[in-house]
Amino acid sequence: MKKISQLLETQSKSKSDDSEIIHIHSALASLLYEAARVDRNVTDEDLTVAAESLSRLAKISIVDAQQFLVTASKPENRPTSYHPLATIINENFTYEQKCQLITSMWSIAHSDNHVDPHEDHIIRKISDLLYVSHQDFIHGKISARKTQI
Repeated sequence: MKKISQLLETQSKSKSDDSEIIHIHSALASLLYEAARVDRNVTDEDLTVAAESLSRLAKISIVDAQQFLVTASKPENRPTSYHPLATIINENFTYEQKCQLITSMWSIAHSDNHVDPHEDHIIRKISDLLYVSHQDFIHGKISARKTQI
């Protein structure tokens, strides 16, 4: 009887862990897609950079990253508030990982060689919600710009 309950407990915890990982990946995909969408011109280059970024940040395949982005792109999945997404990231990411996310968002913004004011605004807002310092926010912006040149 103990073995059965231990097995069920292990399976339940495994399912719970998988669910949490999916929530983290979905939050990342939503934030990265918002960086692509906010200028009202989602390009293939935006989506390519977003998929590569999601793959790197979440340590998943490009195919999985693209699927998360497709899900995030659906109007019914668009966030009405960034606070819940930021909470998920704050609870599960280190400061360095949050800085990498901001740099990735800047890379998406720079992918068309023009940063729209809406892109700047959303990245600044997400940076504030993730408690990323202004210095690291600017460092991410400059770093992303240099990799585009």
